[in-house]
Amino acid sequence: MLLIFLSWIYIFITTKNFGILFTKVLGIKNCHPILLQVFGLLFYTIITSFFAFFIRINIEYYVFILLLNIILIYSNRSDFKTYYNSIILLFKELKIPYKFLYLFLFFIILAQSSTKPYLIDNETYYIQTIKWINEFGYVKGLANLHMFFGQNSSWHALQAGFNFPFLSDFYNDLNGFLFAIFGFWAIEKLNSYNNRKNIQSFNLGLVLLFSLFLMQFVNAPSPDLIIFLITPYIFYLFIIKYKSITINDFKIILSLVLFLCFVKVSMVVLSVLLIILFINNFKNLKRELWQYSILCITILGLFITKNAIVSGYLFYPIAQIDVLNFDWKVPKKLLEFYKLGTYLEGMSNIDVSQLGFFEKIKVWLTLPKLDGLFNKAFVLLLIIFPWFIYKNKNKSSLLVIYLLAIIQLTILWFASPQYRFFFVFVSFLAIQVFSSIIKNKKVGLYLVTSSIILSAIPIFVTINLNAFTNNNFAMELNTFKLKNIIIPEENTKIKAKFTKHYIEGFEFNSPNEDVFFWATGNGELPCVNKKQIDYIKYYYNYVPQLRTNELNDGFESIKVNNISN
Repeated sequence: MLLIFLSWIYIFITTKNFGILFTKVLGIKNCHPILLQVFGLLFYTIITSFFAFFIRINIEYYVFILLLNIILIYSNRSDFKTYYNSIILLFKELKIPYKFLYLFLFFIILAQSSTKPYLIDNETYYIQTIKWINEFGYVKGLANLHMFFGQNSSWHALQAGFNFPFLSDFYNDLNGFLFAIFGFWAIEKLNSYNNRKNIQSFNLGLVLLFSLFLMQFVNAPSPDLIIFLITPYIFYLFIIKYKSITINDFKIILSLVLFLCFVKVSMVVLSVLLIILFINNFKNLKRELWQYSILCITILGLFITKNAIVSGYLFYPIAQIDVLNFDWKVPKKLLEFYKLGTYLEGMSNIDVSQLGFFEKIKVWLTLPKLDGLFNKAFVLLLIIFPWFIYKNKNKSSLLVIYLLAIIQLTILWFASPQYRFFFVFVSFLAIQVFSSIIKNKKVGLYLVTSSIILSAIPIFVTINLNAFTNNNFAMELNTFKLKNIIIPEENTKIKAKFTKHYIEGFEFNSPNEDVFFWATGNGELPCVNKKQIDYIKYYYNYVPQLRTNELNDGFESIKVNNISN
């Protein structure tokens, strides 16, 4: 806990510096202190992603950022002091119950960050993606080694800029920092709520009702958590600014939407909100169109260039937009295999290829445990929510968000209908329904407090998750240990031995046979599961190979003759 807390102090200072710089560059004024931290994360993501094209994100980069931090602290010392004092003031303004609630939340987030990661995706590609960026930056054709590496979220580039790889391998705690600062923001919103007067502000605080769920994303660098936490604020701004928005507020919502799209491309649906706001307020907003354009082009440019390098496609894994001809481009047959796998994941790996549309819906709705529960909850909310729109004064803005929820579900239905990909809409619609029925501040505080207390139990008490998941790898959460007060756990929960293998001249490290198909864990580079290499070789006749004799020159997929096929 102590070492993670020290790393959070470094992240806080760095994001504060870069947040101040970002707001000055974009001309954003009167920025909430927590929002400033988020902008700092965005700007640092842009800078780190840019440098990852040319250098590894390792000790030399950290030294550069340290020097830059010193310069920024000195040059912006008055702004830094102002924002620091404003956070202290906001904390002082919290009533006693809210102060204790936040301190407790902060403590359990810190404790959870010190435990072993729970998420399966951490073992399949989070660790390895970050490791490649730390060691080499963006690597050509990395998706040929493991197709999940092609996702290469900018959130992982950001984590690579904060995980101190030259010191240890347990500093993957960016999500914990994010939840800690958002938790403060949410509790501040609950504290300042006046019954029925600022209901949407109250709703933002009620995101903490889902603390038990959100806490499972804290100890792994999942790009999902920032989606769950920041999207509700985007919806909040869209609702209260729907009819009239200032240039300043539009820059804020534009920056946040671009950040989420940069982190996870599926959030591109949020761009609809920007278009609507811009059209509704065109006369006022058109004056700084050039600034909006530069920011959009910068992030889009980084996004498609990164995709082109790691996969050979501009919008991986979309093969339809195929305008590049790099030797490291992932074969389309493998893309089809990858997309089939992600789709089946949304159906709990049940083969639905021979089923009709309505039969597939039935399977999806009746999936066991959490999958089926969230799927049913989403459909139910979509059915009943129009009534709540009708009764609400913010009809137009809520209708737009409701339609976005339907659009998102439609897109995911053909890609990968996993509940975590539409969870943010589930939580938003559920909170809107809840607050339209129960507007009492004390009830809200009681329920949020209960949720936070419940989320603390699995951190300290071993709980079998058989009632919630069928995945054997995810049956148990890792609990907090006394040694974690100082030293956190390593960044993987896979207990595997890694051995070297040679297939068609390709040398790689693989975890032992007991580990599941897509797993890579924290093996030395290059690391990929032998099961995966054998499977793809047998069924698709492809094997990854180094493009040259150097790892930093990347990978390509080589067609092989498989006699046994």
